[in-house]
Amino acid sequence: MTESCSGRTGPLSEIDWYVVPGVPQFEHKGRAVSGYWSSRDDRVVLAEQAMLDGGLVRHEMLHALLGHAEHTRDAFLERCGGSVVCLTGCLQDVESAPVSGPTIVRVTPGEMHIDVVVEPAQPQRSIDEGHFRLMVTVTNPRADSVIVLLPSSGDAPPASFSFLLNSGRTGLWFTEHAWDAGVTVFAPGATRRAVFDFQLADRFDGIRALPEGVYEVKGGFGPASSIMRSFVFGQSR
Repeated sequence: MTESCSGRTGPLSEIDWYVVPGVPQFEHKGRAVSGYWSSRDDRVVLAEQAMLDGGLVRHEMLHALLGHAEHTRDAFLERCGGSVVCLTGCLQDVESAPVSGPTIVRVTPGEMHIDVVVEPAQPQRSIDEGHFRLMVTVTNPRADSVIVLLPSSGDAPPASFSFLLNSGRTGLWFTEHAWDAGVTVFAPGATRRAVFDFQLADRFDGIRALPEGVYEVKGGFGPASSIMRSFVFGQSR
């Protein structure tokens, strides 16, 4: 996935991976981080409590593919935006979002095409140890660029990507915020996406471990949402 969004390929199997036990973050170069990539020895170090965070792992893999530790808007917020996490230090490092002119069409979230897919299409414990991804996509159907007007949500940035899933016994809802204004700007026909990582498990952990079952899922962008779709997680139909 990281190679695909970045357009780069490399020997990712040669990365040495390390874990800092028992912590969600640790200090690196004066910053509290959950992970980092070192160019000196091609190593990735992750906080143990964040090591199954797919967006974080792909973030460090992207550094390895690019061959440098800098954060650029093109790589981390455009090409791989939504596939890799880019918050706090990453957002401080990237160049500001381009200023959009007053002539660009302003639209509501309901005027965009919103959908949700699962990859692999039918997750199984025998595939990738049960890891799978829920992807919410938002596509601009127009032949011109648009800015999506997301409603204010008080002190925090506006709500952007979200998902809702329910199996009858297990329910989970999550919303991201538009920490970067660029997420609301769409080129003609362009698609932005957010990737949420899960793993099949015996019991629900409230975050990303889901028991097997048939789930009703919908994705959202601001107050608008996709149609509800049915997915089978870890079972035969």
